[in-house]
Amino acid sequence: MRQSPSGWIVLGALALALGGCAPRVIQMTPAEGVPGTLVSLYMEYLVGWPRVEIGGHLMDYHRLKLLARDPVRKEVPGEELIWIEDKLLQFQVPEIPPGDYTVTIHDDKGPPGEPVYSFLETTAYVIFPPVWPFVLRSNETRVTFRVLPPIFSP
Repeated sequence: MRQSPSGWIVLGALALALGGCAPRVIQMTPAEGVPGTLVSLYMEYLVGWPRVEIGGHLMDYHRLKLLARDPVRKEVPGEELIWIEDKLLQFQVPEIPPGDYTVTIHDDKGPPGEPVYSFLETTAYVIFPPVWPFVLRSNETRVTFRVLPPIFSP
C-alpha cells in the first residue's frame, strides 16, 4: 500500500507546530567564565518554572533570576511575567572544574514541589487547543558554556 503525500505533510506540520514552541536560547552572555560568574540567557518560549542544570548541579526556580526582556517590565517579579513574553534567565556558575559543559534549561509546568499545580495547569491547557504547541512540546533546551580556571591574584 502506498502512503499518500498528504499524510507526510500533516505529520511534518504537526512536528513543526509542536517543536516550534520549545524553549529557545536566543543569546547567552557571557559564553565562558569562572565559577561564580553571572550568566544571562535571553529566552523565547520559556513559559513555565525554569530549572538550570550544569555539571551535575541543579538550580531550581528559587536559585535563579527570571526577568522580562522588555526593559519597561524589568522590575516585574518573575512569578508575574506573562507566559508568552520573552524572558531573561540568570544563574551563577557553580563551583565546578574547568571545561566545556552542557547547560540544560528545563521548563517545568508548575512551581517546584507542587505536582498538583502542575497537573491542574497541564490539564487546563490540554482542554484549550490554541495553546497545544506550548504544552505538547519539548520542555528543555541546551547550550554549551565553558568554565575557565579560577583567577588567583597574588
